[in-house]
Amino acid sequence: YSELIFPLNSNDPVLLEIPVIITQGASERIRFPLDDLIYVEACQHRLILHTVQGDFSTRCTFAGLTVCLASTGRFFRNGKGLLINFSHVALVQATGEVLLKNGQTVFCSRRRKRETREAFLAYARTLSRRL
Repeated sequence: YSELIFPLNSNDPVLLEIPVIITQGASERIRFPLDDLIYVEACQHRLILHTVQGDFSTRCTFAGLTVCLASTGRFFRNGKGLLINFSHVALVQATGEVLLKNGQTVFCSRRRKRETREAFLAYARTLSRRL
């Protein structure tokens, strides 16, 4: 079970609270700024949360986390097991490679590469309108 925690002060970050696996059989709920979440991948019945602080593992469902994060407008579900935070994306190439601002590369599914690119361009346009 994960939840978004919206601040009372608009200058404070939105937090994500989620149970992460500490050791086998033990988990702990942690909170971190939503802006720190780079991407999420499903791997062997777990979700790996790739964040600015490091990687965390959780047993939350991918669908549940996707629903939780969809309302923010910056996360995009790319295929079965990849959820990308567009605020950490530098470029989506026509080949399907997603280049992140931290230098990492993730690959989108072949079927969704055009859709991913279009969604990222739409996200970038909404950012430019705000400025």
